[in-house]
Amino acid sequence: MPRPRRSESTREALITAGINQLSIYGYHGTGIKQILDEVKVPKGSFYNFFASKEAFVAELIKHYSDDLLARLADYFQHQAKALTPLDKLKAINHLSLQKFADSEFQTSCLIATISADIDADNRLCQQALNQAVDDCLAVITSLFAQGQQSLEIRRDIPASQLAQLYWSAWQGALLRTKVIKDKQEAQLCMDVLLDTLCGNALKTKPDLQV
Repeated sequence: MPRPRRSESTREALITAGINQLSIYGYHGTGIKQILDEVKVPKGSFYNFFASKEAFVAELIKHYSDDLLARLADYFQHQAKALTPLDKLKAINHLSLQKFADSEFQTSCLIATISADIDADNRLCQQALNQAVDDCLAVITSLFAQGQQSLEIRRDIPASQLAQLYWSAWQGALLRTKVIKDKQEAQLCMDVLLDTLCGNALKTKPDLQV
């Protein structure tokens, strides 16, 4: 296989460094210079690939989201193939929190970190964030819908609403974990939430649209 051209390698290095830096320091805490210093390329190289910091971060969000969804799909198809939908949701939480802890609570979810400090008038990043969240919610909604079909998860609330509740709680739990630097609270919170959402699973309720 031919090696990627230097320009492609530089772009990939900028994206990787950008995701790492912004996951730790957020949008306002990360400057282009610190990313360039990490990759060891001149400032001009950056603007050969990205028109602005906003365009760069929007690209990072898309890249991060696409990679996350691909890794989830692979996980569901292989390691978690035998798990129920509810256990898949719990496993995602546990694995993500353990990865966060392994980084000494530095590298969190890029979507959560950027969402916490992005400006309302930054349209490029807002659009990228909204798309990334929609894509993640589609996966989570599908898991809740599968759990409802197997009577593992309550059916009196639409799967899409359950997914929204789950997502909001998860994003808040990640931010809280970054502050207290302890995964146990977030893990317990999400497990209790998911167990609570199964409380009515076996009761006879009319099905609602998902």
